Amino acid sequence: MKFLCKLFLLLLVFISFFADAQSGKAPSGNKKYIDPADAKEHFNHGNFLWAIPVYKQLIKQEPNNADYNYKLGLCYLNTNINKTLAIPYLEKAREVNKLDKMILFNLGLAYQYASRFDDAMAVYNEYVKGTMGKDKEKGEHQMETCENGREYVKHPLNVTFENVGKDVNSEFPDYYPFVSEDETMLAFTTRRKENLGGKVEVDGYYSSDIWISKRVNGVWQKPVTIGAPINTRYDEQIVSLSADGTSMIVYMDRIDSLGNIYEAKMKDGAFKKMVKLNANVNSDFETSGSIAPDGNTIFFASKREGGLGETDIYMARKLPNGQWAKAQNLGKVVNTAYKEDFPEIAPDGKTLYFSSQGHEGMGDFDLFKTVWDPENNTWTVPQNLGYPINSTGEERSISFTKDNKVAYLSALRPEGFGDLDIYRVTFHDDKNVILQNYVRTVDSSKNIDAQVSIVDMSVAAKDVDPFIYTPNPKTGKFISCLPPGKYTITINSKGYKTYTKEFTVAEGKTEEDEIIKKFTLKK
Repeated sequence: MKFLCKLFLLLLVFISFFADAQSGKAPSGNKKYIDPADAKEHFNHGNFLWAIPVYKQLIKQEPNNADYNYKLGLCYLNTNINKTLAIPYLEKAREVNKLDKMILFNLGLAYQYASRFDDAMAVYNEYVKGTMGKDKEKGEHQMETCENGREYVKHPLNVTFENVGKDVNSEFPDYYPFVSEDETMLAFTTRRKENLGGKVEVDGYYSSDIWISKRVNGVWQKPVTIGAPINTRYDEQIVSLSADGTSMIVYMDRIDSLGNIYEAKMKDGAFKKMVKLNANVNSDFETSGSIAPDGNTIFFASKREGGLGETDIYMARKLPNGQWAKAQNLGKVVNTAYKEDFPEIAPDGKTLYFSSQGHEGMGDFDLFKTVWDPENNTWTVPQNLGYPINSTGEERSISFTKDNKVAYLSALRPEGFGDLDIYRVTFHDDKNVILQNYVRTVDSSKNIDAQVSIVDMSVAAKDVDPFIYTPNPKTGKFISCLPPGKYTITINSKGYKTYTKEFTVAEGKTEEDEIIKKFTLKK
């Protein structure tokens, strides 16, 4: 989860001090306070909000200090103020300290957040040349996400974002929204000052609570806290809501319950005391979960022995005694060597939405969907939900209404109210299909220098430019986003015969042979 267990809480602080820090100003009454130890303490505790104004003052005093510039850049990367503000400080740090490879990596992230994919690729490439092992793999993975991002932004989805308004959103982080299938109830997590804890924690934010809003005549009403016994002075976060809005899964972040998920059910119009899910679910470190509409299957994210990477998605079925049976890993089709999180089973009981740092993403966590065949217990190849649902930032959760035409998610957008806000997203008819393509050679050459041209046969006779791609030299992979239809692909690579083939993109197809295309070049 994004918010780790806090080891201790700060003493009560003045609200004006917090407000100044969040806006990037120096703390009230401390405008001349530039003790480096103060900045370091905030930074080490993950309180990037309060570290920012102190580092800015330190840089005024020592503009060429590489450490101050680097740390300030990291502060912006770790907040939702504006991650692209990190760029000039990381560029300065790189200029002064050319030996620190992590400066390069984080500068690449800052460029990527700004959608400056070419700049990010150049920096990542320099980073990769000086690293080995997992660090090198991490850099190469980011380069792949840049390649994906460049393609996704060329083909934006036909969607409309609507901020649910100031009656629901606040100047503080509002996130993890979940909506009932009839769109009459919205439950979400917030870190606003009215929360039950009422104190600023070590990371500079108020503790998180769960709030609920009701929709009347198409308008979301002012939300109210879900209250006790679910909300406490510690951190509670909603991670799923049932289709009928009568059951929710809650993650609690506290010293005595780190990495466990609970279920809370509604009775007589109110949610009652949470019940910890049994040991087959809560076996190690669990972050999120979603129960199918029939109540007999749960999907959850867990980091445990035998997993395929970091957090994987598992499923467990309900036994006759009402307990959850032994969990099963969803396997390599869904899980990767990276983090998978926030599984959310749709009202149809078969479509599973989830977030992942692996697969064909364009930044940090992206949102994907896969479809379950319960009879054969198989899953379709996950599909990226596309841009701008996904961005170069972090997308963790999405919740759809019954017809899958409307969804709710949290995002940082220019029209927001200061931090993460909740948005209602309407999906208009958009039938583009994202394909994973691989160019290979018959002699298994390691470096592939190829140019790909794809022509839409329905417009081939017209004056329309073809789609041009350059596969990744190491993997031969490239992403294409095409509407259903018939196409001709032409691949040219020095030393190999020109490859030409016709293929079809079928509407709504999610089988592996329809999503993954492989092309082999011959001598």
